[in-house]
Amino acid sequence: MLFALAIGVWLGNLVLNREPSLEQISATVLNPPKTVSNFHLINHRDESFTLDTLKGKWSFVFFGYTHCPDICPTTLHTLAQMDRILAKRPEVHADVQVVFVSVDPARDTVKQLGNYVPYFNRAFIGVTGPEDEINRLTKQLGVLHIRVEQNSGQAYLVDHSAAVLLFDPNGAMRALFGAPHEAQRLAADFEKIRKLK
Repeated sequence: MLFALAIGVWLGNLVLNREPSLEQISATVLNPPKTVSNFHLINHRDESFTLDTLKGKWSFVFFGYTHCPDICPTTLHTLAQMDRILAKRPEVHADVQVVFVSVDPARDTVKQLGNYVPYFNRAFIGVTGPEDEINRLTKQLGVLHIRVEQNSGQAYLVDHSAAVLLFDPNGAMRALFGAPHEAQRLAADFEKIRKLK
C-alpha cells in the first residue's frame, strides 16, 4: 500500500514537472530562437532603448501606432489583462516587460507615447525612433507595416502585423502569438514557453 502510494506521488510529480510539449502551446515557438542585430530607439521616458534593454527579461513586443482605431488599443488592453494574470504569480511576473513599438514615428513622438501607453499599464514601455531604425528592426523580425493614404482631409492609417512577439532573456525572439489574442491563453502559453529548454 505504501509502495503504491509512493509510486503514485512520484508519477504525479513527474507529470507536473515535465517539460511541456509544443503541441500544448498555441503560439509559434522558434527553435532555435531568432537573434536580431542591435538597434537604437528611444522609449516614452526619453531614454535609450536598444537590444540590451530586452536582455535579462521576457519581453512581449507589439508593433503598432497610437492613432490606430482598433487593433492596437484592443491588443494593449489584452496585454494589460495578461499582465494582471501573471502578476498573481510574482515568481513568473518579476522578469516580464511589455513593449509597444511605434511604426508611425512621424506622429508618435516621445510625448505622444508618454500620453498613450501608460493609459493601458503604467509599467508598459512605449518605443519610437528614426524611421530607418524602426524599418531595420521590423525587417529583421518580419513585421509588416505600410502607410495607407486616406481621402483628402483624413488622417492616414498604417496597416501592420497584429502578432505579439516574445523575446527571451537573451534578447532573441522565442515565440510569435498570432491574432486574435486572449489574455488567459497568452499567460498560459507564456508559462509553458519559459519552461522549454
